[in-house]
Amino acid sequence: MSIDIAIIDSGINPCHPHVQGIAGGMRFDFDSRGEIIAKDGFEDRIGHGTAIAGIFRQALPTARLWAFKIFQDDLSASSKLLIAGLDWAIKANMKVIHLSLGTEKKQDRRPIAQLCQNAHRKGLILTAAARGRDDMVYPARVNTVIGVYWNKACKPGMISFAPNHPIEFGACGYPRPLPGLDQRHNFCGSSFAAARVSAMIGQYLSSERHADWVHVKQMLIYKATARQIER
Repeated sequence: MSIDIAIIDSGINPCHPHVQGIAGGMRFDFDSRGEIIAKDGFEDRIGHGTAIAGIFRQALPTARLWAFKIFQDDLSASSKLLIAGLDWAIKANMKVIHLSLGTEKKQDRRPIAQLCQNAHRKGLILTAAARGRDDMVYPARVNTVIGVYWNKACKPGMISFAPNHPIEFGACGYPRPLPGLDQRHNFCGSSFAAARVSAMIGQYLSSERHADWVHVKQMLIYKATARQIER
C-alpha cells in the first residue's frame, strides 16, 4: 500500500536522482503584512529537505511524498510557520508527518501539543528530531510523537531505545551518500536520524495498514531490542 508522507522542511527537489518525483507540496511564508500564507512552490534552495526525501524514497519507492516548505534560505524558521505547516499536514491526513525541527519556546508548547493530539486522534504518526535523549524541544518531547536523536553508535538500519528518557529513540544521523562526496562533508544530524526512523514507520504502515500508534511504537522497540539481543 502506498502512503502519504509529509516532510516539513526546506522543500524538495523532485528531480534529484535520490528522490525521482513527489506527489506535490506547498510553501508557507509571511506576506507583506506579516500574515502567514500558503502558496504553490516548494523549491529547495538548501538541499536539506531533498536529502531527507532521499531517505524516504530509498525505503519506500512508491510512497507519496509531500513537501511542506517552511525553511527558505537557511535552516531556521518562525515557530508560527512550523505550526501552520503541521496544522495543514494534519488536516490533509498525511499518514506520516516528519519534522526535522522543533522549538524550545514555552509559549509554543501548548499549541504544538494540541496539534499533536489532533493528529493522534486521527491515527496519524508524527516523528520529530531532537538533539539528545533529554532535549526540551517540541514537538519531539510530546508523548504522542516519536522523538528521535542522533545516536552516533547507530549505523544505517539500526535503532536504539532509551525508555527512561523523554526522547526514546536514536538512529544514524547521516543521509544517503552522494557519489564522489566524502560522507563527512555531507549533511548530518538528528534530522536524518528522525528520517530514518520515519522511513521504518512508513515501511511498517505500508504492510500493516490498520496499525495504530501503539503498534508503531512496539515495532520500533522490538527492532531496537532485537538488535541489542543479537549483539
